[in-house]
Amino acid sequence: MNNKKPLIFVVAIFVFASFLFPPSLLAVGSAGFENASYSAKTLAQANAVIARPQDPSTILFNPAGIGELRGIQVSGGFQALDWRIFHHNLATGDLNENDFKIIPIPSFYMTLNPGKILRDRVALGVGVNSPFGLSNSFPSIGVARYVGYKNSLKTIATTIAGSLKITDKISVGGGAINYYIYDYAQTFNYPNAFILGIAGLPDGKAFTHTDGFGWGWNLGTIIKPLPKHRIAVSYRSKADVKVNGRVVVEDLVLGAAQGFDTFPTFESGIHSDVPLPANLTMGYAYEPSQKWSTELDMSLTFWNVFNDQDFAFDRPNAVLRSLGTIPRDYDMTWNFNWGAKYQAQKNLDLMGGFFFYQAASPKKHVDDFIPDANRYGWTLGTSYRLGKRASIDFVYIFILFGRRDISNPQSGTLKSGVSIDGRYTSIIHGPMVTFTYRFDFPFESRFGQESKPEDQTKRPILREFKSATPQRPIQETQSEKTKSPAENIIK
Repeated sequence: MNNKKPLIFVVAIFVFASFLFPPSLLAVGSAGFENASYSAKTLAQANAVIARPQDPSTILFNPAGIGELRGIQVSGGFQALDWRIFHHNLATGDLNENDFKIIPIPSFYMTLNPGKILRDRVALGVGVNSPFGLSNSFPSIGVARYVGYKNSLKTIATTIAGSLKITDKISVGGGAINYYIYDYAQTFNYPNAFILGIAGLPDGKAFTHTDGFGWGWNLGTIIKPLPKHRIAVSYRSKADVKVNGRVVVEDLVLGAAQGFDTFPTFESGIHSDVPLPANLTMGYAYEPSQKWSTELDMSLTFWNVFNDQDFAFDRPNAVLRSLGTIPRDYDMTWNFNWGAKYQAQKNLDLMGGFFFYQAASPKKHVDDFIPDANRYGWTLGTSYRLGKRASIDFVYIFILFGRRDISNPQSGTLKSGVSIDGRYTSIIHGPMVTFTYRFDFPFESRFGQESKPEDQTKRPILREFKSATPQRPIQETQSEKTKSPAENIIK
């Protein structure tokens, strides 16, 4: 009974916090607009963890690892990131940068391992986080005024997963993922003067907002071929999220000449698809001692599904159809992650890592909405155990985007007369904190001695059993009884 009250209290805090600070992502992980900031302990090791389950966030990295987490574990965290985007117009020398803002990003996970109740074979988990998204804003009179000076793609993903231990050396897992894009929006100036060909006309303003749901799934396996060595494979499926919403255009000038049937304000329903890419990750981990562990992961993200960012309108208009057609033509990308953990003291772990994410967007389609480039990331963190059941983890991450010179007339001069070409550079940095608490699984003690909280290893499935039939002492024959002691010794 004493365990249940803290459990309810901790869960309530993290669920409440998730609603209080809804995710507003900064595109931290992989390329494009993927965010792989699942927990501080995993991020501190550059997310190279699919073969070494660290905490309940393994639900997303590799569900096969859920079974290595004992009892009931609850984990929640917050991340605060600053994404700085710099644009240099090489023709005019103008410098632009995005507005400064820090956004908290929550996450919540829970795993349940019945232990001996299900013979240490089956475990379940649920997670709520934001694996995709972005949020940025620029001055409304700057270079991004016609392509989107306020941009957001905010996502909540709910994952329900389970794991099965097949043998001592092989575990598998899988889950279902529901994606909810609750704010896919842009704000940009509407170019009255360029469309009508009349200089000096004031700009209008356009707003788009859509939301929608989609489904995906993930699978994974962990194999332990030799002591100290682990191999893992994890796959996350593609998901198609169909979004619906509205577009509003205000301050139209000569709206009839532009083909609008209502002006100066026009409003219409809009529809689009947001494809979320599949990902295949392979990892190798080496654990030379109980204090040291390290892992190298390599992954392929199928960003080639993101061909365009087009919108369909309930009230057709040739101008809006042109503005709402945004080619992307993303490519598949390779990612490399390396991380390590060292137990410096009984209750203190030190962690670090490095990663490289290849750019998904071709040079001709880069813009302010997703200023994609090759990314180089460094992470450094620590984990402190508060007794046998609780731990608090901290990480600081720094990501440097490669310098990128772009030429993208399709999103610039051909639609508004204003070029967005130039040199883009970006950095992302900030901290993340995660708290994890472990409870004993109810009634497990009735099935044998409870597992210690710090014991993360599985007992073998195969056990030695004594014979059910007790061995009887060999009876001496009557002839042996009558023999002399000397005869028995000779025998």
